[in-house]
Amino acid sequence: MSTPPSASGASARPSSFEPALILATERLVLRPFTVADAEAVFEAVDDEVRRWMVWAPGYTREQARSYCALQAHPYPDRGLVRAISAGGRLAGSIGLDGADWAAGRVEIGYWLAPWARGRGYAAEATVALTEYAFGRGMSRVQLVAAVGNTASQRTAERAGFVREGVLRSYQPIPSGRTDMVMYSRLAESAESVEPAR
Repeated sequence: MSTPPSASGASARPSSFEPALILATERLVLRPFTVADAEAVFEAVDDEVRRWMVWAPGYTREQARSYCALQAHPYPDRGLVRAISAGGRLAGSIGLDGADWAAGRVEIGYWLAPWARGRGYAAEATVALTEYAFGRGMSRVQLVAAVGNTASQRTAERAGFVREGVLRSYQPIPSGRTDMVMYSRLAESAESVEPAR
């Protein structure tokens, strides 16, 4: 179901995310990446990130610089990527991708630096960016996690996402194709979520 047009004929629902968006939570700031983040991004891509992210094996400093520079010129109609900052230190990345404005759905994804794991940062950032997406008119925010990535599955659940099922051979990871667990949060059933830490 689409949003009815306004008196001017334009849709009342936004059709993009805010490129300069900065979100603050109790402990985190979700902000645009800058080229100055490149070294911290490079250092964050450890064996755990390389295990799950198809882009991560062989990741170089030049790729980190390119990634950070690319995020300075976002594509707000399709998605949004933010640096997760904790105490002024780069803790990871979180983003919305594949926005379908007509259907009102988008996918969220994240990764964290080794030092930032196990502190509830991913769940806290996921709650904040999900609620932002709902505020921009999204009805559904979905998240997929590899069946073997139990840490990411726990993050989804702490952030109030509901497990829907398993998508067989859904996504490539460095070791080959893998099944993914699909999670979602719906705006219609969304209550404010305080992520468990």
